[in-house]
Amino acid sequence: MEMRARESVNMSEDLTGAIAPYATALHDVFLHSHCSSCFSKLPPQSPYTMSCTMCCSVRYCCSECLSSDSLVHSSSGECCFFMDHLKRASPNYVTEGTSDLRAALRLLYVLEMHDLVSSDSISQYSRIGGLSASGIEEAQEEDEEIAERILEGSLLMSSSRKSRALSYVSLPDGVKVERMALWAVITNSVEVQLSEGLVMGIAVYGPSFSWFNHSCFPNASYRFVLAPKNENCISHQSKSCVVPASKGVAADVWHAWQYEEADCTNALCKYGPRVIVRCTKPINKGDEVCITYIDLLQTKEARHSDLWLKYKFICSCNRCISLPEPYVDLLLNCDARDLNKPEDAVAAPTVKDLDDGLQQAISEYSSGEDAKACCDMIESMLSENLMRDLQKGELSGRKHILHPLHRVCFTAYIALASAYRFRALSYKTGSLYGEKSDDLFRVAKAAAAYSLLLAGAMNHLFLSECSFMMALSHFLIGAGQSLFLLVESMKGEMRQFLSEAKFTFPSCPESSVKLDSVKYNDFRSTCEGFRKRMLLLSFHCWSFLVQGLPCLEKIKNPIDFSWLGKAISPSLLSEEDYANLSAHNPTPFTKEQKECILSLAICCVTYCKYLTSICYGPQHYLIDHAKDILEGNDTLSHDGTGNDLQVVTPSVPYR
Repeated sequence: MEMRARESVNMSEDLTGAIAPYATALHDVFLHSHCSSCFSKLPPQSPYTMSCTMCCSVRYCCSECLSSDSLVHSSSGECCFFMDHLKRASPNYVTEGTSDLRAALRLLYVLEMHDLVSSDSISQYSRIGGLSASGIEEAQEEDEEIAERILEGSLLMSSSRKSRALSYVSLPDGVKVERMALWAVITNSVEVQLSEGLVMGIAVYGPSFSWFNHSCFPNASYRFVLAPKNENCISHQSKSCVVPASKGVAADVWHAWQYEEADCTNALCKYGPRVIVRCTKPINKGDEVCITYIDLLQTKEARHSDLWLKYKFICSCNRCISLPEPYVDLLLNCDARDLNKPEDAVAAPTVKDLDDGLQQAISEYSSGEDAKACCDMIESMLSENLMRDLQKGELSGRKHILHPLHRVCFTAYIALASAYRFRALSYKTGSLYGEKSDDLFRVAKAAAAYSLLLAGAMNHLFLSECSFMMALSHFLIGAGQSLFLLVESMKGEMRQFLSEAKFTFPSCPESSVKLDSVKYNDFRSTCEGFRKRMLLLSFHCWSFLVQGLPCLEKIKNPIDFSWLGKAISPSLLSEEDYANLSAHNPTPFTKEQKECILSLAICCVTYCKYLTSICYGPQHYLIDHAKDILEGNDTLSHDGTGNDLQVVTPSVPYR
């Protein structure tokens, strides 16, 4: 199965309308705080909040949501599951969450009610309602945990469904439909994220979304929107720019597609969150449109491992089969000694020990251990292994020399930006002028430095491959937010000066074209303008930001990596300009540097707004967050480091 462009489109255009889901389920922790029908947040202690009178486990924001969802809730067996069977589930299963099992109950009921499931399709094609359910046998053989989850989950589903006064469907050879439905949810569901850092539940969409295949260099992204109330069919209101293509599939697969094309999917899940697919690159008529299922900031081996574990297929996209390996993979994988030889095949360095130590530090930090110890451990690793000048004498005998664009460094920057930011926010709970104000300033400066380096390194990868646009947007807002936090932490005369400063730098470049259809050349020109502005500003404040951070003092500039070698990146500036700008004295903290920090923060957040509008459209939570920061309404409570991209990597449908 695949989706192809019906016509040629520029980047930054919606390819689909708002697609309604087949089934949804809130994660357990949100069952009492959000509406189980539309996913909107319930007002606290509202007299209008309603719940199921039988199980009291699901709640609704209004009578419309209650009436639209109550039949599916009760008839699918979800209500029985809450009342009679959840208490008998194993403690491990309940601890892991039940959203996939409840979504499978809902999905199976909806498909049966609309004749979108057949034993022929399940037995011969391993599909259910047009959704792939292949790979279940391999998954159960290779992963004991998955096998146990599918077995126990399908038994719970079967028991819940038998408790209803409805027909019970089973398939030949002892393969029950519940087992296939649960596996279809595991491999086809996507995590619904409607606000920053908040994944509220999962949704399963039909062929109009689930047939978008994966690529490690995707040309499209997707976003979620809440369904408007009191409207008739809202799926596919706008013309779709994509068409399905496939061979040799069961009849009910096309039945499912035609059912969606008939604009009837609002009856399946009337108020569930919608998904919209948007192109992030120019696409020619007939080209396949692909999204990504995984974190792209990984080696090919790690990407393939993730895809096989979750979806049971081996990726053969252009990035994975390219020889020699693409530029971004060369940077992410290779030793610093080979950076100036991108034309040669480079073997991955031996970095397992560094990876293991890094993951141990991150694990201890994530489990609530000392954030300072995490910072110390990771910085010690970077200081010992991060490249200095590439002198043969220094490099002789070393198995691995990390450079600032290596994948291990990216992971380290993410952890350090998050940990330092956490420490700064902990200090900030007290008075800015109290006894901890010096500590606040020090850790806020470190958070700003690592966040800026992370954004600059990701921007370098993005300029060679715009598939990294989504990640860059998050890292940019993290850098801007951390720089603003640094400004807040400054005390006395310095803080007073910054609050009254009038910026002497030109405003950040803005796009002069409509964001609903952007020409690629205009897009590249705008991004180069932002890069040059960030580069010029960083020259005036980078040496101040990295004071007291030995591993960062090795890095000449966080935006321009031409100092790694001309084969890596040609500089935007002449050698003379570069030398003059780099020669400034880092101390004392100058008036020019004070202005730069604020200007750089504004530039990062504005750049984030621009990229987010291209990637997701003008209505997106990241844009709202950026506006709050620029208008001074942000409470600085978000993590903002891009860490959510590592923790919350959406599971995306597999064909």
